[in-house]
Amino acid sequence: MASIDHFYVFTKIGAPEQQRLLERGLRVGVRRDHHGQGTSNVCFYFANCYLELLWLGDDKAAHNVMAKPLGLYERMRWRAHHASPFGLCVAPDSPDDEPPFASWDYRPEYLPEDMHIAMGCNSGVIGEPLLFQVSRPFEPFGDSHALSEYSLSRLVVTTPELAPMSLLKELEVERLDLQEGTEHLMEVTLQKGDAAPGDNELDLRPDLPLVLRW
Repeated sequence: MASIDHFYVFTKIGAPEQQRLLERGLRVGVRRDHHGQGTSNVCFYFANCYLELLWLGDDKAAHNVMAKPLGLYERMRWRAHHASPFGLCVAPDSPDDEPPFASWDYRPEYLPEDMHIAMGCNSGVIGEPLLFQVSRPFEPFGDSHALSEYSLSRLVVTTPELAPMSLLKELEVERLDLQEGTEHLMEVTLQKGDAAPGDNELDLRPDLPLVLRW
């Protein structure tokens, strides 16, 4: 079964919301600019996946022929466009495994010519999380921090309304639960080893619809 490689939430430009993560002892593992797509990020690494704070800094790039089907412009302004601010990236058990959803080959400028991202065919449904698969599994790197030894045990993503034939309704990914609700919300539960999650919580609302528990 495919597993979570990383998950993202759209932020304001420059991700000022990251300050609340830094104040709780997390440190940025990597920062990247996605040339040709118009997005940039800061990433916080855990033991088996990572959290990506993503923003769109180049609206023109987001409207090019390759990137436009992703709806990045609308997703960045998710409150105004009733879009999902979330993205879910899965990794296969084996590099040769097909993604667990219907997909199309996305070949952005920032990837080597021989690589692509399997992008979910629901990419144009901006009310749903962007779904995609990478061929290379997650490998932790970057500075360690207070939660770097913690692993994702459960990721719950709430979406106000899924399309009738949504790819997400029958999606099966390890440690991922998708549900319909009244608001967009991503709830991340982390645990260290075999120990049960503790009672720590970081709720980034209303700045971001993101809650971390460990």
